[in-house]
Amino acid sequence: MNRLLALLPLALAAVSVAFFQHAAAVRPLWLLVTALHEACHGLMAVVLGGTITSFHVNMDAGGWCGYSIEPSFLKTLLVAGAGYTGSLVVGGLLLVIAARSRHDRWFLAILGLALLYLSWLCLKSAGLFGTLFCAGTGLGFLVLAKLPLGAVHDFLLRLTGAACAFLAVRDIKDDLVDRTVKGSDGDVIASSLHMPAFAVGVVWLGLAVLLLGFFLLLAFQVDRGVVQASPSKPAAK
Repeated sequence: MNRLLALLPLALAAVSVAFFQHAAAVRPLWLLVTALHEACHGLMAVVLGGTITSFHVNMDAGGWCGYSIEPSFLKTLLVAGAGYTGSLVVGGLLLVIAARSRHDRWFLAILGLALLYLSWLCLKSAGLFGTLFCAGTGLGFLVLAKLPLGAVHDFLLRLTGAACAFLAVRDIKDDLVDRTVKGSDGDVIASSLHMPAFAVGVVWLGLAVLLLGFFLLLAFQVDRGVVQASPSKPAAK
């Protein structure tokens, strides 16, 4: 893929996170990121032996994932932190996949299936908006994945990945460094560690920036290698 086209979704995500976080035009992107953020909480709870009891994505791009799990210090910390860290890892992996893979359509289809499952969780929780959004977006991704639109598949993976990763870093800064919101993931983490939210936030933000830099560097190196080795990357992935 052309280097400028590869960087375009990253630039759009960065500008949106920095300056247009509350703009209606980018609300669908934040809704998608919210769904993936909450899914990371739920996945961690399930991995640790718990169950998802409710799942919501709201019209204002907020959301929450209710879960039932045997209480413990470590489990509470891991599930609470899975939203920030999981979003960053998912976003970074999507960036690397888009740069490395010639089968973006399959990964877009997997993302669509995941959203359909999240719509089912929303439906069971009587969340009409979340059900419609996740189902509509999931079906849209599946339809696009069937079409020979390699550049579109690549763009969507990069845009989603960059938005997830950038917004995760910003959320850590907003929720732990700039302020403390009672009941937020950051508040739960700081309370579990019995440390000031600011101190936890500074350390976590530094680690998150390093992890983000690692994923961006890896994706950029892969892109550069592909451009040098194979200028005629197939359009249909």
